[in-house]
Amino acid sequence: MKSISDTKNTFSLNSKIVFDTNNSIKKKIERTDNSLLSLQPLNERTKKLNSLKSFLIKHKNVLIKYIHLEVHKTIEESIGEFDYALEFVEYSLSLISNYKFEKKIDSNKKLFFKATGAVLAITPYNDPLAGMTRKIAPSIASGSPLIMKTSSNCINLCKYLDDNLPKELKNHIQFIFIKDLSLMDKTVQNEKIKVITFTGSTSVGLKLNNIQTNHLQKKILELGGINYAVIFDNYKLDNVIDEILIRKIKAAGQACSSINKVFVNESIKQEFEKKLKIKVMKLCCGDVTLKNQPNFGPVISKSHYKFLKKLEINSLKKGKLITRSNNLDNTYNLYPLTVINVNINDSVFDNYETFGPLLGISYFKNNDVILKKLSECNYSLATYMFTKNKSLYKKIQALNFGSIGINTTKIQSPSRPTGGNNLSGIGREGGIWGFQEFLTTVNYVEI
Repeated sequence: MKSISDTKNTFSLNSKIVFDTNNSIKKKIERTDNSLLSLQPLNERTKKLNSLKSFLIKHKNVLIKYIHLEVHKTIEESIGEFDYALEFVEYSLSLISNYKFEKKIDSNKKLFFKATGAVLAITPYNDPLAGMTRKIAPSIASGSPLIMKTSSNCINLCKYLDDNLPKELKNHIQFIFIKDLSLMDKTVQNEKIKVITFTGSTSVGLKLNNIQTNHLQKKILELGGINYAVIFDNYKLDNVIDEILIRKIKAAGQACSSINKVFVNESIKQEFEKKLKIKVMKLCCGDVTLKNQPNFGPVISKSHYKFLKKLEINSLKKGKLITRSNNLDNTYNLYPLTVINVNINDSVFDNYETFGPLLGISYFKNNDVILKKLSECNYSLATYMFTKNKSLYKKIQALNFGSIGINTTKIQSPSRPTGGNNLSGIGREGGIWGFQEFLTTVNYVEI
């Protein structure tokens, strides 16, 4: 692969954005809806997905550079995200080559599986490209065209896609650029929008869910999570700490799978903290544009930096600083990985998704107390458990989280379902389950 610096002069972080009006959004939705019929033949969907795959591969260097510089990921992580984004397209191609869109019940009865209709897909900045392909690929595979609305923090990447997508994809994938947020309500209320898929905060998800419409819509909402990890014993403790830290600094902690708080058995406190401090002090945050890459870059904005700093100050009123990573202090909004010892029940890490490199640590004596606490969590997206005690597995499996990892944090892939329960969302993305969210059934009887 060429280095990112070899990318041609098609790259710009100052793209000229023409923001949509209500009328232009209506026209884009109309074009999307009109393209629904032409997307129904299975061979057409396969062609479109192959076209998308070819486009991504052809524009690989430019796309990696946008991820790297617009959302401040390291080069290594940006390359990893591109590969992950491509996997969603490849998985959808594989899935529909084997999926049975028609099921015979008996001699005169069938079930058809068909596209639900036009989709409004709303994605965040933290995984700008993969966040889009994980919605685009299964939606196109189902025969459902999309209207894409993405975060202003990755608007240049989206403009590049909008300008350069192949002609055969243009009507099936329309981008909208909104400055006036009141237009979001009108977009949701458009009767041609049959499905809304949103990844983002619980507060915004609830607002989307509560917008009044005169028609019915299906909603797939992957919302915020207060993700806990529990270390019950010192089983492979070095590896456990490594996994937790890797998960925590992904996208500078701005990832839905990031860990908010770790509960550690009090019997291994000394061993745990000793290893943790050594490992954290080897990490550094810094400017990702420099030749010598840091472990992670800055948080997305000054306002998010202030939010994290406020949480840190509040947590230190009753908690105690355990350690911080190194801060190269060579660009804006650098927030070092900051680890704070807090109570089992605290007002910060149990109530706010930090969405950054701020981590709470609590110590416990009784396994059942911790498991009960987790069972009462309303922001139940993902949780991670580390133990050699297999007798705990059944209790862990009973927890009401969308994803559970036992002795691993590697829980996500295009073939696996992700999403949360309670205030962490409804519906699933990924795998056949995410694909089926875009389908509806037809009960067909022939006499």
